[in-house]
Amino acid sequence: MRKTVAIVGAGFCGTVLAANLLRRPTSATDIVLIERGTAMGRGVAYAKQDFPYLLNVSAGRLSADSRDPQQFLRYARRTLQNVAGEDFLPRALYGDYLQDMLLSAERAAPEHVRLRRVFGEVTGIARTDAGQPLAAQFNDRPAILADRIVLALGNPPPAPPPWAADVLEHGAFRHDPGDLPKTLTGEHSVIIIGNGLTMADVATALSGKPGGGPMLQTISRRGLLPQPQAVFQMGGTRGADALLASTHSVRQVLKASRALASEIEKSGGDWREAIAHIRSSAPHVWRGLPEIERRRFVRHLQVHWDIHRHRLPPQLTLGIECLRRAGRLRIAAGRIQHIAPLDHRLRVSWRPRGSTDSKTQLADLVVNATGPNYSIERSRDPLVRALQAAGMISPDALQLGIRTAPFGACLDAQGHSARDLFYLGPMLRADHWDATGAIELRDHAESLAAHLAAGSS
Repeated sequence: MRKTVAIVGAGFCGTVLAANLLRRPTSATDIVLIERGTAMGRGVAYAKQDFPYLLNVSAGRLSADSRDPQQFLRYARRTLQNVAGEDFLPRALYGDYLQDMLLSAERAAPEHVRLRRVFGEVTGIARTDAGQPLAAQFNDRPAILADRIVLALGNPPPAPPPWAADVLEHGAFRHDPGDLPKTLTGEHSVIIIGNGLTMADVATALSGKPGGGPMLQTISRRGLLPQPQAVFQMGGTRGADALLASTHSVRQVLKASRALASEIEKSGGDWREAIAHIRSSAPHVWRGLPEIERRRFVRHLQVHWDIHRHRLPPQLTLGIECLRRAGRLRIAAGRIQHIAPLDHRLRVSWRPRGSTDSKTQLADLVVNATGPNYSIERSRDPLVRALQAAGMISPDALQLGIRTAPFGACLDAQGHSARDLFYLGPMLRADHWDATGAIELRDHAESLAAHLAAGSS
């Protein structure tokens, strides 16, 4: 009897999962890969853009197959000349690679394992009679029945900020940081809300405009910039895992992390090695912290973790510094209070950090670069809203993502683990904390594929 596994979303996670399922020895299986966009294997992160946005991880560390660490590097060398493992390459090239990987897995799959590609938007998932498949529902086509459904929905967009309620439809406001106007020049001014990797992408893209690009200012709560990437080799730090595993409070985590970084640097290493060690231990450490300590981490330390964990490619770091030295980019710390329309421009009211007085500035463009909204209770995605309304998925207490059991099995509103509905993606951070990088998500995809294959054999 044939089994059907439906994967909702064909970005990085959905594509890597499908490729892994195609490689697995299973019984007769149909893999249905569903994508609401126009291309599979890309998602938002690796879509083809007018501007060549860069990956923030070097080519030698981005294989989507753990069995073949140099796979992406070999693919890149087929397309580009003189590519080294330490190079930071265009994101669109990585999308090409994912598409090629899926096609290769499909061609090599046994005859009884088939891939079906479907373009459309899943708006709901319903349970049929007891013991029968789930139904992935659409507004414009018949439902697709599946024995297992995996939600691989990708990074959610930023939440609509309350301070922008009056300008969400205004031509000078961009809620989507990938949708930048092409008409800005050095005579214009831009305010970018947020200071992370997205800000760096926006600032880099806009700075290439005529006349050196518009005058740029960023506003974020603390005004901290991501740290730069660097070439380093992982060393064998003794007791790193044990040091982190013994922590049960945020204070202990911070102390252990500093001690680990200090030990590595004293032996001639790079502090980035410490971040890599912490990443590997993060799920265990996170699950061992009481909720009050998790809240303390999110409130006080998350921003510092983010700027050290999510680092900038050297080219972007250099570009940002050049813009700052030229006086074309200002970094500010503060809180946005309100944004109001003023003809074709926007009036931005904000309060600098540490001040009780507000400032008002006019901008020709305001870009929301505050990052993904992981709170499913504030989600605008119709499928996420429908699943939560039906009690099939549930949020964690800190609004970090979707509650899951082992292998990403969704926990319903009563805390019961589903046997047929799974989640794969960055909102695993609710239970694993660090689940946004390609390597972590690749490993989750491989683990889930093995679990699904075992269940269909």
